[in-house]
Amino acid sequence: WVHTDQDTFGLFRSYLGDFPSYDPENTMSFDDICDSRTFQPADGPNKHTRPWYAGFGTAIDAVHRTFFAPFLNATTFRLMSWFYNSSTGRSIADLDRLVQEVMLAEDFEREDLRGFSASREAKRMDQAGEDPNSGLFTSDRWHEASVKIKLPAEKEKFASEADAPEFAVEGLYYRKPLEVLKSAYEEMSSRTFHTTPFKVFWHPDEHEFPERIITEVYTADAMLQEHQQIKAQPRGCNLETVVAAIMVWSDSTHLASFGHAAL
Repeated sequence: WVHTDQDTFGLFRSYLGDFPSYDPENTMSFDDICDSRTFQPADGPNKHTRPWYAGFGTAIDAVHRTFFAPFLNATTFRLMSWFYNSSTGRSIADLDRLVQEVMLAEDFEREDLRGFSASREAKRMDQAGEDPNSGLFTSDRWHEASVKIKLPAEKEKFASEADAPEFAVEGLYYRKPLEVLKSAYEEMSSRTFHTTPFKVFWHPDEHEFPERIITEVYTADAMLQEHQQIKAQPRGCNLETVVAAIMVWSDSTHLASFGHAAL
């Protein structure tokens, strides 16, 4: 294990074997870790805007060409995007964003707003998922599939569940986990990932033993063990090997106003 120097809080890191070639915290600024309405936006090379379609993967060429889908033009898209991404209570900052991001945008056209209807555009956005030509699922990283569900039949008995009638749910889109992982590392946010795990210790008193601190998944024993296994495997190149950690969870829906029934 190699160790860093202690910081002003008495914290230091321990890495297995060697220090990583890249530490994302070395390039972080206050803009990356805090935000407030009273803060003035910062300009510079570290200022990046994440497009709305980034969640669908960075390889969607069709969406890059018609990024305003499902709307008819960029002007309507910018106006609707400002409406949905602003807070419920308008502020001076919201007004500044309306002028800077919508009205002064290079692709903003007044004529595109002739006969504009917010309710119609909202309906167009709601129906975009059902339109195969909307461009939302045109990437080869999205796959269309159907799921068959076994159904009960009234006054009918079957020898097993396999004999029950089926109902096919069509038009479901999914992405393979490896493809999602690749897209995540292609995004600008991947520069903030800690791909090399480490141990964190707190040592405020030189007369006491350091105390282990566990905060994130990249400081946990599970990721450290995986990292150690990868480092022990034979390799045919000199590229640095890292762990791609994935946190998996499922949302729970509350079903009743009173009680604890959940789905």
